[in-house]
Amino acid sequence: MADANDFLNPGLLPPSPDLVPIPSTEYPNYFFRYQNRYFPLYRHPPNVRNDPQVQLPSVLPIDRYEMERRTVLHNLVNLCLGHKNWFGPFEQYVSPPEGKLVVDVGSDNGRWIEEVSDEFPHAIHFRGIEIFPSSPTEAANNNVRFEVYDFQRERIRHGDASVDVIHARFQNFHIQDWDTFLSDVARCLKPGGLFMSGELDISLEYPNGQAANATATTQLYQQVQQIMFDRGYTPDIGAQMVERLSTIRNSAGNPLFTNIGSEVYTFPMSANNPIVAEREISALSMEYLDRLAKSLRPFMLSTGQTSVEVDGLLQHHRGEIREVNALMRYRVAWAERCA
Repeated sequence: MADANDFLNPGLLPPSPDLVPIPSTEYPNYFFRYQNRYFPLYRHPPNVRNDPQVQLPSVLPIDRYEMERRTVLHNLVNLCLGHKNWFGPFEQYVSPPEGKLVVDVGSDNGRWIEEVSDEFPHAIHFRGIEIFPSSPTEAANNNVRFEVYDFQRERIRHGDASVDVIHARFQNFHIQDWDTFLSDVARCLKPGGLFMSGELDISLEYPNGQAANATATTQLYQQVQQIMFDRGYTPDIGAQMVERLSTIRNSAGNPLFTNIGSEVYTFPMSANNPIVAEREISALSMEYLDRLAKSLRPFMLSTGQTSVEVDGLLQHHRGEIREVNALMRYRVAWAERCA
């Protein structure tokens, strides 16, 4: 959904009605079913959608159950950040708010953009971008709009130097060509504009040598990361982001980002955390990991493994996360577009 006459984006790509409102009755046209879960339809040619040898077009499904998992993840990170939806120097880049444009790439079910837009004046305009429609595609506030298109293949549909802030989180499961994506981010940002990245590690750390009690969990995450790597993803992009941002350059060899910063938030995962103040975040962490395992099941089956193998591993993993105390890491980074 887009307005080619949007004064904030005179260079919108393309300046035509290519992006139009999507009625809810058309939502099913964007999905196909695999292993009782729903995946993005447009990335699978019709003649191979039922071919078991064809790779899934994405690591994770995009159905209602997956959106519930992503809501749990949103709440977990919000709690991790001290009941905030942003990090780094975000506030200074949207002040004064008049005419500012914030773009959320990979907006999932829109929770981040809806909550942040409620906290800031309506003078700030927000745009959410996702590859599939997930209610809402329209928000009650007229300063919020959600758009549906493949931002990796088609690039971000905003003009050069037209955006004040670009926010992208939890994209290690989705983006494949990070250098191209970050170059496109730089293209869209105004000189001095801000890019924000947030990624949760696909692994756990175990204090007091408890890794011996989490062999299935370790095997699961190692296996998922290897499959992702083989299929062109960068599962540990969170740990690489600062270095990646420093290497993005224009055709003349000049860096495109400066003032790069980062922070790592560590939080507990435990079914029975003895520290009362940490019990809420521990419980959310465990719920998130349990839901993630269920969402990863079709991806693992798509490698040719049998359901007995996959289900056995997932069952042991779910049992382990109810017994061990572990740590999770959320890695954030930010950078300013060079003038």
